[in-house]
Amino acid sequence: MPIDWTKSKYSKKHRQFLSLRPEDMKFFTLCDGAVRSAKTLSIIYKIPQIFNFIGNEYLKVFSGYSKNTVRNNVLVELLPYLKNYHGAQIKFNSASGELDIKLWGKLYNCLVVGGGKSDSDSNIQGATWDFWYANELPKHHYGFYNMALSRLTPENARAIADSNPESSNHWLYTERIKPYLENDKNIRSIFDYRHFTMEDNANLSKAFIENQKKLYTGVFEARKIKGLWVVAEGLVYDTFSVKKHTCSHKQVLEKINNSEFIDFFLGLDWGWRHPLSCGLYAVTKEKKYYKIDELFGSKLCEDDVTGWILKKQEEYGRYFRFINADNARPEQNHKLRRSLNGITVFEEKPKVIDSIAIVRSIINYDRLIINKDRCKNTLREFGTYRYPNEDERENRILDSDMPLKENDDSMDETRYALNFYETHYFT
Repeated sequence: MPIDWTKSKYSKKHRQFLSLRPEDMKFFTLCDGAVRSAKTLSIIYKIPQIFNFIGNEYLKVFSGYSKNTVRNNVLVELLPYLKNYHGAQIKFNSASGELDIKLWGKLYNCLVVGGGKSDSDSNIQGATWDFWYANELPKHHYGFYNMALSRLTPENARAIADSNPESSNHWLYTERIKPYLENDKNIRSIFDYRHFTMEDNANLSKAFIENQKKLYTGVFEARKIKGLWVVAEGLVYDTFSVKKHTCSHKQVLEKINNSEFIDFFLGLDWGWRHPLSCGLYAVTKEKKYYKIDELFGSKLCEDDVTGWILKKQEEYGRYFRFINADNARPEQNHKLRRSLNGITVFEEKPKVIDSIAIVRSIINYDRLIINKDRCKNTLREFGTYRYPNEDERENRILDSDMPLKENDDSMDETRYALNFYETHYFT
């Protein structure tokens, strides 16, 4: 449902940005910061003013990682805002990306494009623009970014972008933000930087902000709450505590006998030379997960997995709802389906960064307990699964936002299981 702009509140930082006259704005303005800090909405609010200043002689472009992300992140709020509060007439072809906006008696020809792929710049060659709005700029391909800036040749042309922070090694930080913060005169002559935190969104309640803070720690808190450009480092699950987040096998059996668990399910990461990891989970009605058992080892095949699962069903006397398995071995997953007596086998492999965030939030809310007597490999990996350090990033050309591919077999399987249940059964 579109925002009721008549009830919107604006903090001091947002009022300062909104009070800028378009003619006083620099050639390129970046609004970055925390998630839910209202930076995109403030840009939307200014677009009619910017259009009126620039005029309608040249093309205006809205870009994101894809056309769909522009639609979901920008157009769902921008178009109702222009219609309902400015009387605009809108014509949008979602297939071609052509967007015509008739506003205050002028027709503005716009184009919605994706800029996140290596060949995205081929879609914008040869055109001349006088306005470019880049949604989630760090997700654009560097080639598209450079091509887009070169298209803005008219005298009054303006570029504006929003951004959530990523690694401080990202090109946007090293080429624009860092020089700006270091008072580089050349950069500041054409580039303006507006930084927002979650507290700068006057429409968010204190309770919401405090709840969000509980979800994230370390680099995730720095980026998502404070809006800082920092490199991921240290343990991935640095809030996991053996004291708080483990129990004994005896305690697990007591909960099973007392029928405290409402569901049982499994996660599976295939291996051969690298260890295979299969985890058995139970969940309570309070949405607390217990990892109650594990199979872990090298040179284990689908017959070993099937035998172990059937044995555990007999041992615990419970039905297991599903197993979410690594999709890299479809032939082995097919064999599991044929031999597991009705247990559903899914093959949904989640995005690493997104699913890590979900597991971290589960841990931060003390909703994950590990059976310390049966899941020793899981506990070992919780203490070793980490991001690359500075030397490793420099010497091995590693993605600084991705954990090292070491000590991650149980960690991958845990992500597959918890992410699937959390996103399919608790949403």
